[in-house]
Amino acid sequence: MMKRKKTIAYCLTLAFVLTLVLGQLACAPAVQAASKRITITDSMGRTVRVPCPPKRIVVTNSDVAELICALGSEGSVVGGSDTTINDPMLKPKLKKAKDVGKSFTPNAEKIIALKPDIVFGYGSFLKQETVNKIQKAGIPVVFLDCYKLETMARDIRTLGKILARTKEAEAYIAVFERYRNLIENRTKKLPLAKKPQVYAEGYTDYSTVSGGSGGAQMVAAAGGRNIAADLRVPYPQVNPEWVLAKNPQVIIKAVASSVPSGYGESPEAMKKERAKIMSRPGWKKISAVEKGKVYIISSDIYTGPRAVVGIAYMAKWIHPDLFRDLDPAAIHKEILKKFHGLEPKGAWVYP
Repeated sequence: MMKRKKTIAYCLTLAFVLTLVLGQLACAPAVQAASKRITITDSMGRTVRVPCPPKRIVVTNSDVAELICALGSEGSVVGGSDTTINDPMLKPKLKKAKDVGKSFTPNAEKIIALKPDIVFGYGSFLKQETVNKIQKAGIPVVFLDCYKLETMARDIRTLGKILARTKEAEAYIAVFERYRNLIENRTKKLPLAKKPQVYAEGYTDYSTVSGGSGGAQMVAAAGGRNIAADLRVPYPQVNPEWVLAKNPQVIIKAVASSVPSGYGESPEAMKKERAKIMSRPGWKKISAVEKGKVYIISSDIYTGPRAVVGIAYMAKWIHPDLFRDLDPAAIHKEILKKFHGLEPKGAWVYP
């Protein structure tokens, strides 16, 4: 009887040990995946510990979202800002992503409810209160611009590191930098007197670009003299009389959702916007208007991951003779096909 009890006890102990070991083995991959973290420095200079690669992503920065898709990690996106998940080009790839609100004012509670491993947002615009709520829930928040020319390669490289897509990131950077260098190598040799004066207007009327803003960097790269270059704030508000007095030789107007453009759109709305600008009171006297050098550019290629396409168009508008051989549409086609598997069906500039 005693021997039988010992046998039973031994079997029970063995069963317990086996259950424990098997449980640990079953959990091992999940623990290993969760424990793999890296330290990165984001666009705001913040040091952040993040999972690599994150399995669940919320992204309120549409430029970062575009790059996540370009690098092949769209399947990890569980939430995004309204404009991001409804973008005609990104929407088919982000079908499972939930709406977490506006890009600059997302809903922290909705984000936390999705249990993301990481959140990507706009550093200059996201409220600190929102950031604090998300971080308090143990979710790292990363700010990557991905819309400024001078830091584009660095931002893409950092994103590639986080996503464990370094090879794909380097491939994207190679295309971006190849065309950027081609354009800048020509424009940087031009004397100041041969750089036409450019008025670049943002998404709202009479807002322009200066300082280290993405739009200002694009104008400079394309060989233009930004008439707002000396203004101190990145996105200054000006008045019609100021533009008239500056008498720019080229006017470039960026448009967003209020003027439909981009993937799947026709040029009609941009055509009407151009006519409105050219008919502004007193503007017929401006050199750019007199000579018809007024251009509309979609937000899709105005700053952001495809800014090099926008720069190519700007370069042709500002220096048509210098860039006779440059084909911005071909550059755009290469990027869309190689990184998104898409044909460039839409309207991104006018005329």
